[in-house]
Amino acid sequence: MKLPSQVFTNKYTLPLMAIIFVLVGAWALRLQTLQARDIVRKHDIEDIEMALGRYEKTHGTYPPENLSSWCGNLSDPTNKEVLNQIEASLRQDKKYAKAEKLFPTDPVYKNTADDYFYWKTSPASFELLAKLEADKNGSRDASPCGNKTAYDYSVVSFLRNPF
Repeated sequence: MKLPSQVFTNKYTLPLMAIIFVLVGAWALRLQTLQARDIVRKHDIEDIEMALGRYEKTHGTYPPENLSSWCGNLSDPTNKEVLNQIEASLRQDKKYAKAEKLFPTDPVYKNTADDYFYWKTSPASFELLAKLEADKNGSRDASPCGNKTAYDYSVVSFLRNPF
């Protein structure tokens, strides 16, 4: 009778270790991909934030000008007027000066209900929201706006005023 320590000989150890390394490597690569897309989201939100800051400096309020509060998904076709106002300000940035550089959209959720969400909470403040993949926490709720998506990343203008 073989003892348990003799069951796994060198013949089995090497292939088993190789399989474990491949699985760990695939998991690490997947995590890196998710983290990379989260970084893109945070940079996109920062770009939109800067455009909103420029817009507010020029117009004295955040878009849309005619409403004291507003919220919506930026890629929703019904919100095209607000998107155009933000995009006009965004195009003043050298990074977005060329028409080939598209308005930022989520790398995975683009043109869906989970794309970037803009919430003008008052004429003097706003919040930008995004869903993350690697650091999901669902900490920000946009349900007061009728949006059932739980967002993981938020930039609030009165907490971060880089303008």
